[in-house]
Amino acid sequence: MEENRALIRELPRGTTDSPVVEEIVKLERRLFPKHESLSSSFYQELGKKNGGLLYCVLLDEGKPKEQVVGYVMYFFPSSLYASVTKLA
Repeated sequence: MEENRALIRELPRGTTDSPVVEEIVKLERRLFPKHESLSSSFYQELGKKNGGLLYCVLLDEGKPKEQVVGYVMYFFPSSLYASVTKLA
């Protein structure tokens, strides 16, 4: 019996050319209508100073590649709180 595990990871700051980012942009295009999608400005959102990205990957023992199954883009204007920009 194969077992799947999910891991939550944080994208390192300043990373925009990662295969994970490309996979998240593809996911964004599939999930949201064009007028709600951040796919065209996703790289700009990642480049913002006080922002970050958490993503969840599914680890399948039968497959060597991780599969991104969800993400949270957030913004923290101060050290006291953060707000979610995008959730999928």
